[in-house]
Amino acid sequence: MDQASPGISGRSVPGPDLTSLYGRHGYPPTPGGRDLRFDFLRGFAMLSVVAAHLEMFSWFNFLFWERLGIISAAELFVVASGLVLGLVNRRVIDKAGLEEAAVRLLRRSFVLWRALVVTVALIVLIARLGLIDMTAVTTFTDRWAAQTYSLIPSADLPWRRQVALVLTMRASPHQIQILSLYIILLALAPLLLWMLGRRLFGAYFALTWVLYFLGSLRTEGDTRLFGMQFEYAFPILYWQVYFTHALAVGYFRAEIAGWLADAARRRLVVGAAVVLALAFFLFAQTTANSTFPAWSRLNLITPERFQGLYDVYFQKGRPGLPRLLNVAVFFMAFYALLTYFWQPIHKALGWLLIPLGEASLYVFLMHLVFIVLIDQIPGYFDVIPDWHEVWPGRIWINTALYLGTILGLWALVRNKVLFEVVPR
Repeated sequence: MDQASPGISGRSVPGPDLTSLYGRHGYPPTPGGRDLRFDFLRGFAMLSVVAAHLEMFSWFNFLFWERLGIISAAELFVVASGLVLGLVNRRVIDKAGLEEAAVRLLRRSFVLWRALVVTVALIVLIARLGLIDMTAVTTFTDRWAAQTYSLIPSADLPWRRQVALVLTMRASPHQIQILSLYIILLALAPLLLWMLGRRLFGAYFALTWVLYFLGSLRTEGDTRLFGMQFEYAFPILYWQVYFTHALAVGYFRAEIAGWLADAARRRLVVGAAVVLALAFFLFAQTTANSTFPAWSRLNLITPERFQGLYDVYFQKGRPGLPRLLNVAVFFMAFYALLTYFWQPIHKALGWLLIPLGEASLYVFLMHLVFIVLIDQIPGYFDVIPDWHEVWPGRIWINTALYLGTILGLWALVRNKVLFEVVPR
């Protein structure tokens, strides 16, 4: 956090003494500089993204398949992005005005849209030529229901219709569909920042929660606002809540830091977040997911009870209030962990996660290449990812493939491969 950050009027808002707050193992004071904790967290989210999209069971599933809490990498990514946008654009607004911030946000939204369109167009072209099997990114298979859905325009459609589907983000690989959500949220961000700057808190939070509850009133499968493909996984009526609240926290970060400068208040907030995060962690260990071995699951409640609670409150596509709370306290606890123990954590994993987080868009797009390459192994993604199918031998191969993918992406980032072409 910054020691001093300009307020909305241009005056400095005093912040806490970071050295005394964080201790000798904590995050160093970097007033006005880039917060590497956010890059670290986004890099961590990338680990989870790869684990989810490499549809095979490895040792990393025990971390990233909703076992640290009922959370996903997508939620961490949206929250981190909202926080960074709020923080950065507060500075831009204070220095150059809202118009400059709006131009930057809309330009970034266009860059992401262009990257998505070009990526989908390349995938469609390669699939049509038949030079390599692109099934892993052109279809989505619900392996439990044994049903496959096409994610690219049908070749039987008129070419104009195919182009329209791609341009309007109605067709894209499921692995990168969250980009469509983010593109829309970025386009809406100038309005949200204007409301925050005018201190229209009542209207701001009323708007986000009205949209959320409108989503909850819709029947399952009917939560799409724009009729886009990504809304099946990331309904904007629900998922905008993560972004809008994170944006507000980032925007008023200096004021929040000043409020938390009181030691007793800070201990209460951090302690509550850690306790709740641990409670959700324990709840996640009672998972009814039978793909995990029995020895890895706690028997605190019955699988039926867990599934009943999950279906009502914890679905990713229709997150209830408990899931929203889980995401919030996990992020707070993780951020506090990085804040107070940054030096050893950075030494152990910073070399890997910070580069991945700094180039998160690049990593997000390039991980499709590794998915396609692994899918060339005959039958590799054709079975339900399940512990009982991979133990004792194949799980080690799967884990090696996962680590190879992560290290491969890291190497691409470190060597800036295609940085001139692929946006970061």
